[in-house]
Amino acid sequence: MSYSFDSEETHDVKIEDVKPLEKRLNVVFQVTNVGEEREINKKSGETHRVCDFTVADETASITLTLWNEDIDAISVGKVYKLSNGFANVFQNSLRLSKGKFGEIGEDTTVFDDVNQDNNRSSEHVEDPRRRSYRQRGGYGDRGGYGGRSSGYGDRDRRRSSDRDRSSRSRW
Repeated sequence: MSYSFDSEETHDVKIEDVKPLEKRLNVVFQVTNVGEEREINKKSGETHRVCDFTVADETASITLTLWNEDIDAISVGKVYKLSNGFANVFQNSLRLSKGKFGEIGEDTTVFDDVNQDNNRSSEHVEDPRRRSYRQRGGYGDRGGYGGRSSGYGDRDRRRSSDRDRSSRSRW
């Protein structure tokens, strides 16, 4: 029996149709702006470069975040194709990312005009991977820290009742 881990194929999308956490995207865009490059220091001691680019097609614009050598591979005004990329949510902002398996290359598409007015990254997007404090079962409605009835908030009550029972059994 054989297993296929890449059962889904990539699909072409326009920027206005990008959905949070969507994978295997092919997007053709023109680079319209480059942000400030910054360095990120990892706990391991490694330093990485990261930069945000504003990219657009005829339907909308979005932020594309690139790392290290990918930053030097694109420039403002040129048209590129992101193949096998994905849509990420960072600080409630929708973004495109090349990721580990994506590729970016120049494209021959010519845009008469790109739509910078419909900026998808300026929309507030809830990160579907994160649950709110209440959904995680924080203080309140379900009886204690962690949302379990026997969570942290109930520990003191349980101990005092255990003490009462144990003191009764001794006598």
